[in-house]
Amino acid sequence: MNEDMEFFNRFSHMYLHGFKNLSDMFAEPATEHGITLDEFYILYDIAEAKGKIRLMDIAESHGVTRSAISRLIGRLLRKDYLYQEAEDHDRRNKVLKLTPEGARVEHEVFTELIQRNREWRQSFSLAKQYQTLNLVEEFMDKFVNEDASKQTKKTTYADLKRAEA
Repeated sequence: MNEDMEFFNRFSHMYLHGFKNLSDMFAEPATEHGITLDEFYILYDIAEAKGKIRLMDIAESHGVTRSAISRLIGRLLRKDYLYQEAEDHDRRNKVLKLTPEGARVEHEVFTELIQRNREWRQSFSLAKQYQTLNLVEEFMDKFVNEDASKQTKKTTYADLKRAEA
């Protein structure tokens, strides 16, 4: 088998049996709470921003359109996980804030994701996890994220250790 076919077959297998399963496994804590992983990341961004984030900020940071984020936020509003509040200095702008239930769901999903990562470290060290992420990010930046503004900010294992010191 030539090199091209070997790579194609291996990549196809990884896509069909690896990436999809990994995505489902990572999304499981969110789906157990009736939300998608994308919806969780919106809740997470709002929690981290502590009430100082607008719909456009989230759309920009996620690299998607305003309408795509609006649909997700609409679902979270209907579930009573967040609400909108007018900014003091410009009432036309609305910031997003978590309801107590939204904060609870965000915290529970986040805690479960962190716990899973700790379990993975038992057989796949943090250094190896960062090495894998860096390799995937390099591939994404080279072949997927053509726009320089979409390129990923890299945190290495060494950066993490320096920050802990």
